[in-house]
This record gives sequence, structure tokens and C-alpha cells, in this order.
Amino acid sequence: MPSSTRRRFLAACSVAALSTTAGCSGADGSRNAASPTDAAGDRTDWPTAGHDRANTNAVPGAPSVRGVTRMHRFDSGLNATQPIVSDGTLYHVTDALRAIDVESGEERWALSPEEGQGNFWAAPSVDGDAVYLANGHQRVHAIDAASGEKRWTTELDVGARCSPTLDRDGEALFVGGEGHVSRLDTETGEVAWTHELFGQVQETLAVDRQVAYAVTEGGELYALDEYGDGYWRVDLPAKCQTPPTVVRDTVYVGTFDGFVHAVDTARANLAWSTEVGGFVKGGIAVAEDVVYADGGRELHAMDRDTGEHRWSFDVGTTGDHTPVVAGDTVYTTGDRLYALKPGGGVSNGTIRQDAVRFTHETGGYAGPMSVADGRLFVTARLGDEEGDVTTALLVLEPS
Repeated sequence: MPSSTRRRFLAACSVAALSTTAGCSGADGSRNAASPTDAAGDRTDWPTAGHDRANTNAVPGAPSVRGVTRMHRFDSGLNATQPIVSDGTLYHVTDALRAIDVESGEERWALSPEEGQGNFWAAPSVDGDAVYLANGHQRVHAIDAASGEKRWTTELDVGARCSPTLDRDGEALFVGGEGHVSRLDTETGEVAWTHELFGQVQETLAVDRQVAYAVTEGGELYALDEYGDGYWRVDLPAKCQTPPTVVRDTVYVGTFDGFVHAVDTARANLAWSTEVGGFVKGGIAVAEDVVYADGGRELHAMDRDTGEHRWSFDVGTTGDHTPVVAGDTVYTTGDRLYALKPGGGVSNGTIRQDAVRFTHETGGYAGPMSVADGRLFVTARLGDEEGDVTTALLVLEPS
């Protein structure tokens, strides 16, 4: 085990059982042996934040890309969420939620927040003919994907960065907010239950089988069953702004003290903790046997089972860069878009070379991105000579 991987968390971590149930891999108590590929599924689009309900940020079946050219550009104001793409439609969050035909770039419909309801800040989730979206702190909506008309609206406090997370059967939505996690019926919007927590949930939840995982900004990781009962709570050593990623009985999450943690869901304790430096923010990607996380300025790759640090790559600027794994390529953002080899290139012990497949200048700081149906969707923070800053969403196609 390298020196950067610590187990101090085992002794310092406070594990509080919330019920008499031991372990939480599935509602029936069985262990979940799903691989990262199983968790990500075989979808090549990007229907929800993190790609899937487990937040893997991985598209295993994506085709190889060896270079890109710009296809479309859409202005975003100052908003920058992970782009959502489903059934040939891009769902773009600006001052409104806009549904855009990916091929033509034409807007199909737009839905603006009602007066006094707060802005749309988080990405929507798409399931079949329905789009689910939350206003910051005020509402959850179900929207018809074809027309843009609302099907129902539920008044509920929701964290500003929290996208609705669907369960496996598409029958329920999970959202978090100020001191709670709630489950909603997808057909009616009715709140099935609300579980009170200690702290504010701002990040998107992860769902594995019938268990929902949530993190609070103060640094607590919760596991809740389908009835809203608590399995356990684990106190993390620092504040947290990474959505949990769950794969094969393990939840991966980062904290502000510069560590990535792997929590064993069956034992409710830490499997490993690896220091990556900086403030670990944004999402975590898991593919094959590797965990990818950003430490603020560098992308880090770690062994999924042991936490051993494999390699890192400087992205050229500080920020929240959620890595994305698509097929045989690891994408990350920073001072530009980077497409990297999963192995991180070759190293002679001091210098790492040949890690990059290609890069793409976005014209400014590159932020949240996704990969859908062979195309790349990248947000970029742009400025002009007068110092005015705006955000644009770039649609890039293979060249």
C-alpha cells in the first residue's frame, strides 16, 4: 500500500448505525456483485447526471474518438451543468431548460421557471418520454419530453446541485435538500417518504438496487432503503461536494481534505482512503478496475480495490473537473479538453509520457462535460477583452 493511501480513517471515522439491518447491498440483504460496466449499463447516451443512477460517469460502449471538430455552440449565461442527451435531444440548462435537436441544433421547446420559483441549476434526468427537473430549493417537475409541458409539480426543498435520481424500475425519484432525502412517485409526484438527515444535501444521490446513498456538505454519507429507513451513517473526515458513486458494494466519495474514500456498504466502514491533494470536488468516474477523481488541478487514477495511486495528469488550471470514461478513453477538462489513455501513458519513474490521445481548445476554461452517441458535449467558461465572462456549451463530433 503506497504512503498516499491511509487507513487512519478506520480509527477516526464515526460509524453510526441507523437501524438494526447489517449491510445494505440490496433490499433482500444480498451482496451486489455488479461490475462498473454493469452499473453503467449499455446506454451510449447520457440521460442523467453522472450518466446513470450509480453516478459512474462511464459509457462502456462508446466508440473510439481520435479527434473532434465543433458542430454547434449554445450560449449558457453563467450556468454550467453536465449536459444531458437522450433520444437525439440535448437538454440544456440556461435561464430555462431548453430541448435542442442534436443533429440540426434547432430548439424544440423551452421551459422557464415560474416567477418566484428559483432558477434551474442542476441537470435534468430523462426516462423514456418524461424529463424530471428540480428548481433550486423550491420545486420538482415532471415534463413531457416531446412537448415541454409540465405533467406535475411538487413543492419540495431540493439542493441546488441535486439532479433527480431514478430507481431501477423508473417508478421513483430520489432528491435531497436541507436536512432530508425524499422519494417521489414518478407518475404523480406524490412524496412517498422523507427521511430527516443531519446536514444539507446539495449533490445528486446514487441508487443501487433499492438503496439510496446521499452525502451532506458537512461530510456525512447515508444509506437509506426503499422505505426511507436508515441502514447506516458514516461520518467523513471533511466537507464533501462530490456525488457518491456506487459500484460492487463500495461507495466512492471525495472530501475537502484532498482524499478519495471507498466505503464498504456491507460493513459501513472504510475500505481505503487515498490522498490526491487539493480539494476533491465534482464527480468521480469508475470504469473497469480504476477510480478517476480530480484533486483540483490534476486528474488521479487509483486502483478500485486497494486505492493504490496509479498515475496523475495535470489539467492546467484549478476547478471542478468531473472525469468521464467513454470506451477506451478517459476525458477530463481544465484549460482545454483532454482525451487520455486509460493507462496514463508510460513512465520512467519521474516523467510520464504519451498519455494524451488528443486535446481540443475550447476558447476558455473547460468545465462539466458528457459523452453521448459518439459526440462530446463540453461546457466552456469564456471571456472577452472587456472582462465579461459567459459560459457556452460546445457540441463536438468526431473528426
